[in-house]
Amino acid sequence: MTTYIVAVGSYCEQVDCELPPLKKVVQETVGGNIRRVGRFIQLALIGAGRTSSKISTETAVYLTSGSGDVEMTVNVLNTIYRQAEPPRPLSFINTVSNAACFYIAQTLQLNGASSFVSSRYFAVETSLRVALLALEQGQQKAALVGAVDSVVLPLDEHRRRLGLDEKTSVAEGSHWLQLVSDPSDRDVLATLDEVRPFSTSEALSEYLATLTLSPTDYLALGQSMAMDEAYYWQELLGLPVFKLGGELGYFKSQAGAVFCEFIRRGPGRLIYVNRDPLGRYILVVINNC
Repeated sequence: MTTYIVAVGSYCEQVDCELPPLKKVVQETVGGNIRRVGRFIQLALIGAGRTSSKISTETAVYLTSGSGDVEMTVNVLNTIYRQAEPPRPLSFINTVSNAACFYIAQTLQLNGASSFVSSRYFAVETSLRVALLALEQGQQKAALVGAVDSVVLPLDEHRRRLGLDEKTSVAEGSHWLQLVSDPSDRDVLATLDEVRPFSTSEALSEYLATLTLSPTDYLALGQSMAMDEAYYWQELLGLPVFKLGGELGYFKSQAGAVFCEFIRRGPGRLIYVNRDPLGRYILVVINNC
């Protein structure tokens, strides 16, 4: 079965001192003002809204994040422990990252299932895998898959939470793909050919050896992979490395930015490999039309 990518949408901004205002961007994207929501949900609405062209009302939502809604969680914990007061009910509810799925479904008028997918090192990849399995098994006919990471001021605390040094630039990202099992008369941007986990590098190498490579193939390496191992896979496959245009600040779900930008650039096939600290791998193959 072939899974088609019919739309991509994203928002990504580096944060230097102040947070870029999002209220107007949300209004322009979804056509209305969404009240009493935090930055994480605003980012989710912007990315999902930019990917909602011709979207079916039965589309399922799969959202992931490298860190979750840190802003709302920090605010609630400060209220409880520093102010010794109970949090506001809506603030407490919005600490659950799946609340963003509710706002997306409500705003875009979607009736499909919604899920928040958690994975420490393979957040974007795992959400794509869950959506792909649902489409292949006929549980869903369409899926809106996205990853959101926000920045929380002050920046020095935000960097410490992420384990970054004080000189590392940081960014916010919201990157989304719309997947369908049957594109009908819609324009197809790409196909999602593979999202496959591997328990060892040997298993991954054996599988990669079965692929027929072409001059239009590109290799991308995940952000949790060590540099020396990245060189190993580059030498093994002998493919040009796909690089994002411009310098992005750090956020945990950069795989979403890689997939969206590759699809936008046009023809070619992306072979993406990532590795976690336990030595597990995941492969994503996207073929642009």
